Amino acid sequence: MTTPVEHHTTPSGSPADVHGLPAQRPGDAPSAGEVCSTRPVQPVRPAVPAERRGRTDIPERVVSRIAARAAREVPWVREVHERGPLAFGGHTRAVVNGELATLSLDMSVEYPAPLLQVTETVRRHVADRVRTLTGLHIGHIDIDVTGVVLPRGEDGG
Repeated sequence: MTTPVEHHTTPSGSPADVHGLPAQRPGDAPSAGEVCSTRPVQPVRPAVPAERRGRTDIPERVVSRIAARAAREVPWVREVHERGPLAFGGHTRAVVNGELATLSLDMSVEYPAPLLQVTETVRRHVADRVRTLTGLHIGHIDIDVTGVVLPRGEDGG
């Protein structure tokens, strides 16, 4: 389907294109004045450093979910439970103050895991993942081991 094109004339009587600019004929080269008048040159602005572009807020609920998922990535960790009386579906509790976060986790561990070693591994891994994904610094991570459970597939008898 074709669209009809209207041809106008400029005040000098020469044909113009649809934008009212003088039409180009084959073989005509535009003059320097025509090029500048049709495309104004935009000045290049220097890039603003990332730290001055604005602020990013990460809700505590998001930090809690990242921490819970990171804790589950550690071997021997079986479950990460909700923490506190108002845990809204999160599995940890996070308190964010500026660029500093404090985390609390309740988790169960498979038997016979070395609890001290597992909790230290969880602290390092969670702190690293939260720092990598959010840019927050971790003040400390409180961990309560609330249960020791048999490995999956083993029965209690």
